[in-house]
Amino acid sequence: MEQGAESLETKGMLCDPGDHFVGRFEVERKFRVVDLDQVRDRLKRLAATPFTIGNVETDVFLDLPDGRLETNGQFQTLRHMQPSGRVLWISKGPAKDECVAMDLADYDKALAMLKSLGFEEKRQIQKRRDIYFFDKFHVTLDQVASLGSFVELAVMTDDQDALPSLRQDVQQAAETLELLSYPEEMQSYRDLLFK
Repeated sequence: MEQGAESLETKGMLCDPGDHFVGRFEVERKFRVVDLDQVRDRLKRLAATPFTIGNVETDVFLDLPDGRLETNGQFQTLRHMQPSGRVLWISKGPAKDECVAMDLADYDKALAMLKSLGFEEKRQIQKRRDIYFFDKFHVTLDQVASLGSFVELAVMTDDQDALPSLRQDVQQAAETLELLSYPEEMQSYRDLLFK
């Protein structure tokens, strides 16, 4: 289904995302950086395509009252993006690379519906995020309050058998983007802030 430019613009998108966010699995690496502008300049030199710029994302982490999902390595997140107004429901785990997301129309209604199903808000994280597309990868430039600046390099797929080769592809893309000179961060923002 093709989306018109007006539809993309109302969702804060500068281009059609194509297949960048399609798949059940996500291979990603995250790096701590001192200066996001250096990475942004590198992306521009390599003709990366800006997708969203200047969004503030609020992630609300949800679980059942007994915490069984997190205990099982599963994470339910409701993400609200401003000023675009986009809303995503993201389900990660229990497998390491497993990640499924879907657009929702209304943040308040989505949160009310999830709470009516027994979910409780456990934590919140806010970050400023720019997203670029570089080849088949999406590159996010994040500024996370009290944590600092990060760059995530990721690719998604429905093919679980493709994960090993995609890990190699991410490694090569990280080299091309000169990200390997930065310390790699293995923990999620959630773990960095709350564990």
